[in-house]
Amino acid sequence: MSNAEEPTTTAAAPFNNLDGDVILRSTFDCVDFHTFKVILSLMSPVFKDMFTLPQTGLRSGVSSVPVIPVTESSATLEFLLLLCYPAATPATFSSFSHAAAVMEAAKKYDMQAVLSRAVNFAITQFLPAHALELYALFCQFGWQDHAQTAATRALEIKDLGRPSHAFNGLRNITGFDYHRLLAYHQECGVAIQEVVNSLSYNGQEWMCGQNTLCTTAISMQPYHAPPPWFDEYLDLSGKELLARPCESTLLEPTSYIRATIKAIESAKSHVCNNCKTDLKVMESMDRFRALYVLKVKTAIATVKLADSD
Repeated sequence: MSNAEEPTTTAAAPFNNLDGDVILRSTFDCVDFHTFKVILSLMSPVFKDMFTLPQTGLRSGVSSVPVIPVTESSATLEFLLLLCYPAATPATFSSFSHAAAVMEAAKKYDMQAVLSRAVNFAITQFLPAHALELYALFCQFGWQDHAQTAATRALEIKDLGRPSHAFNGLRNITGFDYHRLLAYHQECGVAIQEVVNSLSYNGQEWMCGQNTLCTTAISMQPYHAPPPWFDEYLDLSGKELLARPCESTLLEPTSYIRATIKAIESAKSHVCNNCKTDLKVMESMDRFRALYVLKVKTAIATVKLADSD
């Protein structure tokens, strides 16, 4: 029995509308999608050109409208077509491979608007958990801007260059694109080290509770070297940022809490009454970390993923 003679089922709404003037049939699992030529023509020049040709192929026995067999699965075709309908909002992708299949189909049929929507859905759903897989996919399609987005989120992966089974997309990526990712990760780490060094050198960037430069919160003498606990915090956070060069590294509590405790202990011996209370020290630490995070984000923004050309 040929595929054309196999029993078919009708897709769920809105693709069960018998008023449609064309049927897309998933030959993968024999599901018919009743849709409209005008919608497909607007979204895809491939289908638009196809409809200008004489429709001499299969026809539905029920409505006698043209049937166009396609190789995509019904799950892929349903999501793809939902993205074509302006008022339709598809559910989330069932898996990363499902997202990749939808994007591949959108590219195949030259559905640029659909492709853009599919990419946005995938980024929202799969970042940061699948940053590497998305990076590989975007490189495969040649989408530099999206690859940059995925590469930036991949900065959250500690020691990226070490062998790992987490990068399932490696089989779909060139050695050059993987090298670009590693180089970007390293360059961001180096750029952040300059931030760390500048903060260590300019210890007076510590802010006291009155939003003025508080030299006593760092040392007892203006422009004196910062106290050991401050340098220790910068040194430890700098090493963490080198392995995982992103602002979220600074939001992890371990080294920050340790530094805050030592800052509170140190402040008790300071002559600055404004900074002496635990609350003021904690407020100052929060302000300093916010400054630190901002400088790290700014440093990362200066580094760009190398072009694939």
